[in-house]
Amino acid sequence: MRDEHPIDRLFVTVEGPLPPAVADALRAAADELAGRRSWVLGPPRFADGLVLSIYTARPPWGAELDREVDRAHLDEVKELLGAACRISADHDVALMVALAGEDIGEIESGVLDRMLADGLLGEWERVVNSANG
Repeated sequence: MRDEHPIDRLFVTVEGPLPPAVADALRAAADELAGRRSWVLGPPRFADGLVLSIYTARPPWGAELDREVDRAHLDEVKELLGAACRISADHDVALMVALAGEDIGEIESGVLDRMLADGLLGEWERVVNSANG
């Protein structure tokens, strides 16, 4: 990876005021996730939600993104979103997901919406698998 490769942030939070119980669950999830693996750019952190830094794959940078790093980021995002799904279900709260400052989907009742399941994860998986195949 080149030193100047841009970094995006994936952000998971509620729309509007963050209920204290949900804030506590998100903070605990960040702490728990931090110890589960080695994270490419560091573990998720709590900042009014879950925040994960990843190297951008947006044009023109996607072509320069190392495929192993891209796969690792996909796995990291899946793990983060899995934790967010559990929090959404446990606290009966809808969570908004943004990437690089743009809303990209929602988790409601513990379930990823189609934009996240198919548009983000499904397409990302397809790209990673085609690059490896």
